[in-house]
Amino acid sequence: MTPAGTRRAPIAWRIALHGLVVALCALTVFPLLWMLSTSFKIPTEVFTKDIRLLPTRPTVENFPDAFRYFPVAQWFWNSFFISVVTTLARLAVTIPAAFAFARLRFRGSTILFAMVLGTMIVPGVVTYVPNYVLISRLGWINTSWGVIVPSIAHTAFYVFLLRQYIRTLPEEILDAAKVDGATTWKILWQIVLPNLRPAIAVVTILSFLGGWNQYIWPLLVLNDLDAKTLAVGMQYFSSNAESAQLWGPMMAAASLAILPPLIIYAVAQKQIISTFVTSGLKG
Repeated sequence: MTPAGTRRAPIAWRIALHGLVVALCALTVFPLLWMLSTSFKIPTEVFTKDIRLLPTRPTVENFPDAFRYFPVAQWFWNSFFISVVTTLARLAVTIPAAFAFARLRFRGSTILFAMVLGTMIVPGVVTYVPNYVLISRLGWINTSWGVIVPSIAHTAFYVFLLRQYIRTLPEEILDAAKVDGATTWKILWQIVLPNLRPAIAVVTILSFLGGWNQYIWPLLVLNDLDAKTLAVGMQYFSSNAESAQLWGPMMAAASLAILPPLIIYAVAQKQIISTFVTSGLKG
């Protein structure tokens, strides 16, 4: 029989691990809960010395106030437009590229793929100056296109993810299509693409979230108040002398800003994890 002491040790260890996980989760979630709570507080409760997570006199006035002080609705639209267009453009680039690296045989494919992956280790800040000069000469400063076009080039990870997923597809299906006389483009659009939907969904979600949350490049390119994205606009909201003390409306706008990423991730969490696992089965 197993001694009682040896049985208690694993149980105690598991309890300690679960306690640590719960504590770390609480540390992660608490700022979000505090932000959401502050968005429903009146000014006297926001600046009180007492620490209260739940507002004693909840109000929804902070939400319309956020839209009244600054063009938050326009910032929402700018972020949404940039995220959607960037995502569609990245899909148009990455899907054919991933298929070519996964299934086509051509001279230098290995070197080209290594060069594509090599761009992942280049710090993004290195590209800011040449990209800014290019965007300035094209007249795209203070426009959404000045943010979108340079962002399209950041596709190495998505090419790698789609390539790995395509390599898990049975090669016999593609060979049968070739025997039937299907062209390369027909194989891509009619055979590979329908089977690629889970990976495409993951790339779409990750790309959208990246576009929604990007901050540094839009901060450099977008100067006009109405042209800012939501992330940049929130920084302006907090640093502007007239609105720096409007913590209620500021937290209300921030609470609305995190809703799209939270909803998308909550809906697609299982698909994201399963796609990463499947993509790693075959190298």
